[in-house]
Amino acid sequence: MIYASEEIKAPSVAFKDPSLEEIVIVSTRSKLDILQAPSNVFVLGLSQLQRTQAEHVQQDLNQVPSVSLQRGDGQESLPGIRSAVLTGAGACGNVLVMEEGIPVRGPAFCNVNELFDTHFEQASQLEVVRGPGTAFYGSNSLTGSVNVILPTSTIPSVSFELGADNYKRLKASFAYAGHDSTTSEGAIYLTSTDTDSFRDDAGYRQHKLSWRDSRQYGDWRASSGLTATYLDQETAGFIVGKDSYLDEELSSKNLDPEAFRKTSSIRLWSKLSRDLEQGRSVEVTPYIRSTDMDFRLHFLPGDPLEQNKQIGFGWQSAYRQAISSEFKIAAGIDADFSRGELRQTQDEPTRGSAFLQATIPVGTHYDYRVDAQQLAAFAHLDWMPTQDLSVIGGARFERLDYKYDNFALDGRTRDDGTVCGFGGCRYSRPADRDDSFSDISLKLEVKYRQTDNLNFYAALSESFRAPQATELYRLQRNQQVADLDSVSANNIEAGFIYRSGALDFAFTVYQLDQTNVIIRDSDFFNVDGNRIESKGLEMALKNTLSDSLRLRMAATIAEHKYATDQITNGININGNTVDTAPKRQLNTALIWSPTDRLSAELELMHVSEYFLEPENLRTYPGHEVLNLRADYQMNDRFSIFARLLNASDKRYAERADFTGFTGERYFPGAPRSFFFGFKYDLTNVQ
Repeated sequence: MIYASEEIKAPSVAFKDPSLEEIVIVSTRSKLDILQAPSNVFVLGLSQLQRTQAEHVQQDLNQVPSVSLQRGDGQESLPGIRSAVLTGAGACGNVLVMEEGIPVRGPAFCNVNELFDTHFEQASQLEVVRGPGTAFYGSNSLTGSVNVILPTSTIPSVSFELGADNYKRLKASFAYAGHDSTTSEGAIYLTSTDTDSFRDDAGYRQHKLSWRDSRQYGDWRASSGLTATYLDQETAGFIVGKDSYLDEELSSKNLDPEAFRKTSSIRLWSKLSRDLEQGRSVEVTPYIRSTDMDFRLHFLPGDPLEQNKQIGFGWQSAYRQAISSEFKIAAGIDADFSRGELRQTQDEPTRGSAFLQATIPVGTHYDYRVDAQQLAAFAHLDWMPTQDLSVIGGARFERLDYKYDNFALDGRTRDDGTVCGFGGCRYSRPADRDDSFSDISLKLEVKYRQTDNLNFYAALSESFRAPQATELYRLQRNQQVADLDSVSANNIEAGFIYRSGALDFAFTVYQLDQTNVIIRDSDFFNVDGNRIESKGLEMALKNTLSDSLRLRMAATIAEHKYATDQITNGININGNTVDTAPKRQLNTALIWSPTDRLSAELELMHVSEYFLEPENLRTYPGHEVLNLRADYQMNDRFSIFARLLNASDKRYAERADFTGFTGERYFPGAPRSFFFGFKYDLTNVQ
């Protein structure tokens, strides 16, 4: 683990901001010194986040080893942590997305793009767990997690920026305190963005509002929060044709001008905690959340419309006790109750071959509701038998129950009951049913402090994810029942962390095996029983080269292989490299701070070659992208900043893919783009 909030003289950073404390929340759902946290936790801190000034969360998270976040159009993205970049329900099931330690979606209803539901633009920390999570988190944290943290105290400020393609963004933060500022404080954060795109008929408008509050009620401490988001996006889809991303004119085209996404979300929670006698404490965090989204499925024949929504509530709880100075335990019971609805309809006849026209009809494709109930119990221990040796262990048992109700006709007919040609309609609707999943996850980590600067560690862990509702009930062709079980991951890793005044360096070697992986096979059935083996090296570094120059780096070398027999287009892919899994990734930057007021950063991002499909017959060659950023503190309150993205105007693809219907297809990367803005602190920083 390395903490990437280096204290560089960045003019836009208020150094007295308490959010600069080196604390971690994601590992145990409570504030924890970063040196005590599990070693696979990586934290992007306030100074680095403020230097990046990300328009898209990818620009932040790709600074973390083993994170592959491919940007789609607008605010869309596809995640991968210690895995290939994944699509569909399995993608979001692998990576748990949280804000303040609370999942942003219910356990059955994750969305591959759900990072846009977080208020990352105003975050003081982004916490990333690489590999299986701890006992405090269960389903959907299969290979990693991302947690977005906004502080309850801030320096009030307002910033405004302009950029390429009519980009406009307003950010504001406000602080307040009660009559006794030592026991009551809070903050409000606002971000509003309006932009077009370098591609035709595309752009988005996005608004986010967050509230954080901390106050004392007698012996109880309450930390509460709310985040509400709204996104109205006109989406540009893939461009098609081998190496089409190299064509400047074609890269600016939008072949799916009717595509859009409209989504809103709201989450509210309050963490109530109390210290008891004899080193004991208790906490409980009730929460509620709701999302609503309309989405044109522009990547499917017929361009159907998906409408989905969910509402849910739950709680997290923990009882903690320091049995002695060497031994601490925590245990709790968590619950989540969610209801999700999904409807897919098509208004216009399908274009294309006679087969597509006959099998993908106008009308209702899916219309169902799922009630999901998650109950979990966990135990966690911290044991320090000697001053230099510590042990972290945990176990979690979780049960997840689904009740599925189909509101359309059962089977693979049209919505009026008539039969499609060519053997039946593409979309298959299973009959009402109930499904249940019970899983256990375990973790054990040992740390040894060799010196004050050098620590070694080794860890064993396993995690799971239950099948998502769309994997179970959004079926195709002749499949009437998806008999799926949970996916599991077994992880072993070891490494060391060196920290000194001038150099911080972290090195990890890991092997992560996913078993019972869910895929869509050549018959278009959702099936499990597959296996993927991953192994890799992770390196993170920050180094003070001189009084004014610093270096940071995050590097990954990894292999992800199919490990079961599976025939795809006549080829057994056992032993092949998983598609969209670059072997090497590098993000490195030089940060120059010649004065207290001026800071500049030169960032290089490298992605190596990767395969486009499981048969390993087609590749994307990879790319390097160069970014420049700078900011200047004009006085105690006013600062200006600028960034030049893709400074060399590289023709590259954010994502490369292949399908049998389209051939090679790409999301082209944006050309050289310039952004400029200012920030004004509403109170003096003394």
